[in-house]
Amino acid sequence: SLNAQEVGKQSIMKKIDHMKYQLEDMVDELDKYTSMLNGKVEVEEYSKKRERALWDVVGRLESKIGRESWREAEEWFGPGPHKVEIDLEYPKVNFADAPSTWPRTRNKIILEMAPLDLMPHSVNLFLQQVHHGLWDGNELTANPEHIMSFGYHRASAHEGFVDKALETVSYQEYSNKYPHVQWTVGFMGRPSGPDFYINKKDNSVAHGPGGQANFDDMHNEADPCFAKVVEGLDVLNEINDIPVDKQHGYELSYPVKIVSARVMAQRNNNSFDDHQGGGGGSYEGVQHGRKFNGEDKIMPQPIDETPHAY
Repeated sequence: SLNAQEVGKQSIMKKIDHMKYQLEDMVDELDKYTSMLNGKVEVEEYSKKRERALWDVVGRLESKIGRESWREAEEWFGPGPHKVEIDLEYPKVNFADAPSTWPRTRNKIILEMAPLDLMPHSVNLFLQQVHHGLWDGNELTANPEHIMSFGYHRASAHEGFVDKALETVSYQEYSNKYPHVQWTVGFMGRPSGPDFYINKKDNSVAHGPGGQANFDDMHNEADPCFAKVVEGLDVLNEINDIPVDKQHGYELSYPVKIVSARVMAQRNNNSFDDHQGGGGGSYEGVQHGRKFNGEDKIMPQPIDETPHAY
């Protein structure tokens, strides 16, 4: 009947109106979400812009620290190349005899530092550590298959590094021109230092940019590689024979001590004002707490001054 059709029509119209209201509500919600998304994009773009600006600041600070480190290393030790002589005491292994009879012996290894134009901050940090006698009396703490790790167990040793503000690098300096190939030397940890290690094999990938995933490294940082062994590989091979405890972090079963370490500066035929470096002059040890100046004389260290101030 006509009435029934009219009732049906009205019912349909109500449903249509209801759906229109629902659709309008959905459009309002969509507008809200669109606005939120647009705002999120704006926030993300702003955050990225701020992050880029902060990394620019970090880059400038790192460059400044590098330049100051270069200046300080040249002021104290000349233009280089620089070397460090390390006197080690260790048991000379003879597997035919009982370990209790192994004689303790002393031998030296010599490290040549990376060029200052590649690794100025890390080189200067290590030179200053050595020059202040901070490595004297410390030890080879672990000897796994890939590295020899040098550090300390004494609390007083740690305090020495901290008191001189020479415990770690200020940033993870790295040069792809000086990778962690066999027999190079790097700083350990984040931030790296003071512990250092000798690479017994090519660790360019594992210790290079992004290689230390266990540090939650989001910026492809690397261990600083700052020196190489140029004399004493036979000594390292002898030390490598000493048994280790694999169940306790590859600790050595018999101690290897750093008796002393000293910076070896090159006395050029003219003076240290010749910034070419490698001028053919002979190397000699720089006494702890003293330095070479531009006139090739030894000057006393200023009293109560910490030279490494960053």
